[in-house]
Amino acid sequence: MPSILLVDDEQSQRIILRRFLEREGHKIETADNGKTALELLRSNKFDLVISDMRMPQMTGRDLLKVIKEEWTNIPVLIVTAFAELDDAIDLVAREGAFYYLEKPINLDTLKSEVERALSVKKPSINNIDDQKVHFDRIVGDSPLMQELFKKITLMVNRGANQVLVTGETGTGKDLIAKAIHEHGKRKEKTFLPINCSAVPEDLIESELFGHEKGSFTGADHTKKGLFEIANGGTIFLDEIGDISLQMQSKLLRVLQEREIKRVGGINPIQVDVCIITATNKNLKAKIEEGSFREDLYFRLNVIGLHLPPLRDRMEDLEPLIKFFFSRFQDEYRSVEKKNLSTEAVSALHRYDWPGNIRQLANCLLRAFILSETPTIQLTDLPAEIHDRSSHPSNISSDITEGGISLEDIIKEYIKSALAQTQGNQTKAAKLLGMSRRKLQNRMKNYNLDSRDFKEEQAKNLVNTG
Repeated sequence: MPSILLVDDEQSQRIILRRFLEREGHKIETADNGKTALELLRSNKFDLVISDMRMPQMTGRDLLKVIKEEWTNIPVLIVTAFAELDDAIDLVAREGAFYYLEKPINLDTLKSEVERALSVKKPSINNIDDQKVHFDRIVGDSPLMQELFKKITLMVNRGANQVLVTGETGTGKDLIAKAIHEHGKRKEKTFLPINCSAVPEDLIESELFGHEKGSFTGADHTKKGLFEIANGGTIFLDEIGDISLQMQSKLLRVLQEREIKRVGGINPIQVDVCIITATNKNLKAKIEEGSFREDLYFRLNVIGLHLPPLRDRMEDLEPLIKFFFSRFQDEYRSVEKKNLSTEAVSALHRYDWPGNIRQLANCLLRAFILSETPTIQLTDLPAEIHDRSSHPSNISSDITEGGISLEDIIKEYIKSALAQTQGNQTKAAKLLGMSRRKLQNRMKNYNLDSRDFKEEQAKNLVNTG
């Protein structure tokens, strides 16, 4: 059980954070000031320290300095108010803080950063020569994901520092970006993510490159940009397809020259960062329509990683279900242990998941919390899932629902289609109205082999001959 020291002079904040982190499965000790925190550090072993920035007697900055001198391997998360945000960023960039959390603390962000801080101390990635490769918090035993993981492993081992991650919304591009950083040579340095689409167009240049005092109205002090702060580490530019052509031109210069200029500045500043970008847009289509620069695309796409949608990796569906249920059980300990009925699992397999893994997680969480019995039934799932039907319309069959399960009905439909097409998976998939990959996933679930239907057809020909 990871041990965390929580340092904050506000009792209410300590109570809230302690309860939340204990529900996450962590052992928590608290201190109301920096001196008490140091006493606890000298008499106990901790995996992580979370400290408020502003405290009497000893500030979070002072505490961080001592920790970095005496316990160099303990990561420190700094909690800060908005007014002190620049100071907190400076602590990350210059003084060794792992990352910062802005008040009021978003508990999902807290959970994510705690997991990230703890995983950096003990990264778990199998050797590329192993049968399967796994990254922390990313579930994927399917061939598509294993191919992706092995590509990432080669990439981080060889020090690649420009990556473009593509994939539909909800596929987990942010998790891939974090995995690249945490398992790469820059893992001890800063990881700074920014959602480009969430930053107003007139502010994004200042956010990325910083600005000089007096460079525009309201610039009452010099500010470092994220590229400068992340120097030596990694910057993750999410939704890169949404930035303007003007900003694309400036970003291209940074990639070419490896230097930035603050807004209103004259002197170039050298930066050494791993740049990971991500988008759910079709950048080639945007190039054709003139809204994305082709030269920037080629610069970003030194190494391209594509996350497949969930519908193309349905082999991972049930491992994902187990992963999320385990996480929910840890998070909502007052809820009894839950599982899914056979009919519910079948419905999840039939659904196309336009929102991908994010939608799956939300769907399972809703059912986990709201279902009134230990076994989650088909009717506990959202209507768009349990009302969705994949039953083929062009297959004649005498099967009815009386006396057999829905699973048996689906299996017989697939067997019927394979029999009619003599085991030709492409034709059977078309007959069933599903993709060939989905048919293969179903065949695997039901232990069906297309060769059996070819052999059966050959026997029939012999018998009738």
